[in-house]
Amino acid sequence: MKNKDKIYAGGFLYNPEREEILLHKRDGNTEYNPNQWAFFGGLGEDGETEIQAFIREMKEELNIDISENQVKILCSYFNHERQTNRNIFFVESRLEKSQMYLGEGADFDWIKLDKVFDYDLTDKTIRDLKFFLKMIDFKIL
Repeated sequence: MKNKDKIYAGGFLYNPEREEILLHKRDGNTEYNPNQWAFFGGLGEDGETEIQAFIREMKEELNIDISENQVKILCSYFNHERQTNRNIFFVESRLEKSQMYLGEGADFDWIKLDKVFDYDLTDKTIRDLKFFLKMIDFKIL
């Protein structure tokens, strides 16, 4: 895979009834954004589409199965810092935390949309979540 063709596929679960999203707390052993809250995800593998990479990452990181028809695109853009095509997805879900298992990282949790910016989020997570909140017309007071 050529560098310009590298893809990052990430995202989150969204519960519209409870107005919550499921985010991932990165551990202190990661090179990028240690101990910050972010989306689940990672780099695509050879031959994977962006959606396939996202589904695989969700399986690896949360041990959940997602079908392609459940996945909704939030945004896609070039991340100059990492030289990757960044693709962010979300899936509407009512899963309880107890129904998932964290495969990597320090923690994960459902976070109320009106409290999400109280967390130590990565810069890209903040950017993409602001776009998501506009998209669903959610107003933070």
